[in-house]
Amino acid sequence: MELGSPVIIISAYGRGHWLAASLAHEGIKTTLVDVSSKLGVWPTEDVEGPFGFFRNERISESQLERLYADDPFVEVPEGFTLWLKEGPIECKGPLSKFKIEKLQLHPAIQDFLLSNQTEKTQKAIYKSASSFSFQKSWLWHFAHQWAGSTYAPNAKSALEGEALPLFSSFLVRGSTRAGLEKSFQWLESKGVEVLRPQQIVDVSFGSGKSVTGLELAGEKQGLFRLEQIVWMLSSEETYFMNERLGKYFFPEGALESEWCWVRYRVGLQSCFERDSLPLHTVMLEDRESPWTHENMMVLQRTSLPDQFDVWMRIPTVQRFNKEYLTDRSKRMREILVSRMSLSEPQVLSFPQEYYYTYAQLGAPRHPVFAEQDEARRGKSIQKNLYLGGPEVWPHYAWSAYFENDETIRVELSNWWKEKLLKEQKAKRKEQEQ
Repeated sequence: MELGSPVIIISAYGRGHWLAASLAHEGIKTTLVDVSSKLGVWPTEDVEGPFGFFRNERISESQLERLYADDPFVEVPEGFTLWLKEGPIECKGPLSKFKIEKLQLHPAIQDFLLSNQTEKTQKAIYKSASSFSFQKSWLWHFAHQWAGSTYAPNAKSALEGEALPLFSSFLVRGSTRAGLEKSFQWLESKGVEVLRPQQIVDVSFGSGKSVTGLELAGEKQGLFRLEQIVWMLSSEETYFMNERLGKYFFPEGALESEWCWVRYRVGLQSCFERDSLPLHTVMLEDRESPWTHENMMVLQRTSLPDQFDVWMRIPTVQRFNKEYLTDRSKRMREILVSRMSLSEPQVLSFPQEYYYTYAQLGAPRHPVFAEQDEARRGKSIQKNLYLGGPEVWPHYAWSAYFENDETIRVELSNWWKEKLLKEQKAKRKEQEQ
C-alpha cells in the first residue's frame, strides 16, 4: 500500500505539533508520525522536564492554542523562584525589584533582566560585559545556562544560547499521557493526519540527495511518499529507534551529550520551609561552583503535598551508574536538610536510569551538549530534510521550540508557494498549446 503527503513530520513527545497545525492551516497536506513509544520507557514527568514556560510577547495566539491543547499550564504566582543560601528571589511580586537590587548586579545587567529586553540588546550588553565581574553579572549568565542545551562554565554562559526572561510570567504543568492524546485530537481537528507506526523500516532516496519516501509498518503500512520531511529526533534518538535511519541522516554517528537531567522523587515532611515552597523552585547552593549535580537542583511540587520531583544535571556517562546515583541522592538529602531541617527528606524513587538499561531507555530526554559539539548540531545532508529537537534548540523552553518551528514553517511555506506557482505556469502553458 502506498501512502503520501507533501510534508511529513517525524515527531515525539509533542514536538512539532504547532508546525504541523500551521502548515495544515496554510492548505499544505501534512502528516505527523509520532514515534514516542519507540524511544524508551519514560513516564510523562521525565518527558515534560523541569523547565516550565516563560510567557513573552514572541509567543503568538496560535502557539498559545497549541500549549493549551495539551495538559493545562498553571501560573506560578511567585514567578520563577531562585532559592539562594541567603534567601529566595521571587521574580514576580512586590519585593522582586528590592530583591534583585540587594544582589548588587551591574546596573546594565539589572535593567536588562527586569525589562526582559530583546536578544539584540543582550548582544550589545555582552560587548561591554568583559568589564563586568562575575559577581556583578552572575544572574545574567544563570539565565542563559540553567535550561540551556549547551554546557558552559558559569562565567562564560552568556556566550551560549540566549537568556530566558526570568522576570516574565512563569507557568508549569503536570504532564499526562491523556494530555498527549488530547493534542493528537487537536491536530486532527486542524486537518493534520496523525500516524503512530509500529516501526519506520527504511528510507528511499531520489536524485540530488533528497528523501522521497519512508517505509512504515503498523496500522497503515507501506511506502509513504513525501516531498519534504521534518525530523524532530536527535541523532542519538534516531540511532536508538533505527540504526539504519541514523546512518542515513547522521552519518557521523550519534552525538552523545556531555550532561543530562535526571529526576528523583523525594518525600518531604511538613515544615515551614517546605510548606512555603512555590510550585517550582531552583535551589542554588553556591553560585560560583559549577551549576551541576546537587549544587543546582530544581524542586517541583507534584499532585501529592508531601512529594516533590527533584531534578539535577549530571554527567551523561554516569546516568546508569547506580552507585553514583545513590551517592548523589545522599548529598542531595544533606542539602535539603540544611535548608529545611524538619523536612526529613526521603528518596521515594531514583531516576529511571537506576531501574532500566540503555536498551530500555535510549537517549536521555534532556541532554546538554559540550561546546565543541556545536559544529555538528543541526546539520542536514539531505536537501529536503529539516531538523528539530534537542540538538537544534538553544535551550529547553517553549519559546525555543516555537522559534525553530517558525523557521521551518517559513521555508516550507515559501517552497509550497513556489511549487503551486510552477504548477499554475505549467498548466497555463499546456492550455495555450
